[in-house]
Amino acid sequence: MDTEQLFLGLSLLLLVGGIAYYLAHHKSHGLRPAPATPRQADLGLQSDIQRDFQRVFSMTSSQGKEGLIKRWMDRTGCDRTEAMRLATEEWRRDNR
Repeated sequence: MDTEQLFLGLSLLLLVGGIAYYLAHHKSHGLRPAPATPRQADLGLQSDIQRDFQRVFSMTSSQGKEGLIKRWMDRTGCDRTEAMRLATEEWRRDNR
């Protein structure tokens, strides 16, 4: 096997792997259907808030995140999702 064949083989392998990754990624991240009920809309909003919270506090330990959520829940008397939203908003205000 010479260098040219080796290069072509590796290029083909990378191309096939890239296509497979692309298809798998876009298939799993397809468009979400519109929620049919208000409860489903609440769940969508809840997951958006949780995703934002996880993104903003990605470098915080799980115990730190739980403590932060608990402090907001105790301070405002709100539920877990609202506490995540408030913590995220405060972090963004303080870090502009």
